[in-house]
Amino acid sequence: NTEEWSCKNMKKQIYMWPSYWGKPVAHGSMGAVSCNNIYATRAGLEILNKGGNAFDAAVAVSLTLSVVEPHHSGIGGGCFSLLYDAKTGKTEGIDGRGIAPAKATADLFIKDGEVQDEWKDLGGQSVALPGLLKTMDIVLKKYGTMTLKDVAAPAIRCARNGFGTSYTGALTMYDNSVERKMRLSEAFRKLYLKEDGSFYRFGEIQKNQEIADLLENIAEQGVDYFYKGKVAKQIVDLINDRGGCFDVSDMESYEPKFREPVKTTYRGYEVAAFAPPSGGCALVEMLNILENYDVRSMGHNTAASIHALTESMKLGFADRSVALGDPDFVNVDVERLTSKKFAHERFTLAGEKAGEFASADGIEAKQYPGNTSHFVVMDKDGNAFSQTQTIRDWFGCGIVVDGLGFVLNNAMSDFSAAVGAMTSQGLAYGSANAIQGGKTPLSSMSPSMVFKDGKPFLAIGAAGGPRIITGTLQGIVNAIDFDMTPEQLVNAPYINCLTRAQGLEVEYGISGDTRKILEEMGHKIVPVPVDQAMSTMLNSVMCIDSEFYAAGTKRVDGCGGALLPGGHIVLEGVSQEEL
Repeated sequence: NTEEWSCKNMKKQIYMWPSYWGKPVAHGSMGAVSCNNIYATRAGLEILNKGGNAFDAAVAVSLTLSVVEPHHSGIGGGCFSLLYDAKTGKTEGIDGRGIAPAKATADLFIKDGEVQDEWKDLGGQSVALPGLLKTMDIVLKKYGTMTLKDVAAPAIRCARNGFGTSYTGALTMYDNSVERKMRLSEAFRKLYLKEDGSFYRFGEIQKNQEIADLLENIAEQGVDYFYKGKVAKQIVDLINDRGGCFDVSDMESYEPKFREPVKTTYRGYEVAAFAPPSGGCALVEMLNILENYDVRSMGHNTAASIHALTESMKLGFADRSVALGDPDFVNVDVERLTSKKFAHERFTLAGEKAGEFASADGIEAKQYPGNTSHFVVMDKDGNAFSQTQTIRDWFGCGIVVDGLGFVLNNAMSDFSAAVGAMTSQGLAYGSANAIQGGKTPLSSMSPSMVFKDGKPFLAIGAAGGPRIITGTLQGIVNAIDFDMTPEQLVNAPYINCLTRAQGLEVEYGISGDTRKILEEMGHKIVPVPVDQAMSTMLNSVMCIDSEFYAAGTKRVDGCGGALLPGGHIVLEGVSQEEL
């Protein structure tokens, strides 16, 4: 009878019920966004839903991040943009990091023979030309389909109506460098503190009417409103009041540069990363070295695979320290540095014990005479965009032009103040990265893409200083060698190592037994406490069978989101919603 059949069928279903199944993750067929803030993820998905492409959405994400995450990046800073245009099949890079002002010289941070750290961090000397807005203008005009007014609308809305303070934004206010910036600038305090002088706490609503007005004027009149005339003069005057050497002509003449991406293959996949002066060259070298190991058979985060990753990282950073600089000013041997042959030569130096590596002979760049946010977007038409943008330190140099609503960068600090001088990010460089007017400082930013059968498979990148390179490396390895999706790869425990002396940083989740084996191999372990995480802040989108999978890092307020047919969106990460 019917009741007997139903019972038998129910038992059959129970017996067939699987013991495990795929976890729910953010994915959709109409495109996806991954970035460090839910407001910016929503902005990108909003533009995709209105018919914009990945490039339109990218500009919306970038401008919204400039409003809601001013401690990471903004219109007072710069960016590296890597894009794949499905119409042409080309992968291109746009260097909008910003350059040194024309009058800048190699001794910019030197007084009486000593490097002045205060100038590097907080002075007008620390400011590079802000390149973000010019870059977004190029992206929109060359690759986009919408107007600046269209794509700026979500950012202006957030600034005008208010946005919830991010967890990271609240946390940074207690940083010593930010406290110094507050003391130096009344305009900074007025913009980023409450009227009573207290900090905004996580989730509390803050507004920025000044940047709303500025973005509205830029949207109406174009980016020249920012780079020429009254606004440019205000910016230049304040920089120079704090010790800078800017001229209005620096702002007026600034143009981002197109860079040919560096490329390699890894286990049959094609990889493209941003060219020097970014970190992409080091990333490619590390992948090429790592390809000499059978990482998959070693297992994920075993002592053997961590050792292989660590040695590859140290070799790549050793070469990067002397070999790289702005290719418009120094002769960087990119072909050799990214070759499989060179990588194998470097691989042979790595043994079963932890090594300390010097840079390879003959790779020094020859002189010619004369805190960060990452996001990615993919769309249904096959376009892909990966961008890292920054003002460098928390709130850059802390210089706020009163009435304009943004903070200026301190990207000049990424130049070598003197040969061998250590930066605040624990890196030292040779003369190739010396300060020179019009030059772009060396950067760890490494927006990257992985292609399968000629189509974008993974758009990825990270924030976090030098951990950008090592984090992106592990993200790509986790995707290719261990078949992880963005949600899986971003939540795995990460490691980081620049030199043996500085130590091997290991996040919680890598077993004590594994750490003990690594110590026996000669590694100096620097454990990360269970309640903390390294600033390895990955964002990625992956395309599998025309479905887009997105995830944002949980190390900050990351949020991945996907667009479904009919305009429905799926979001993950730290969510702030109004009741």
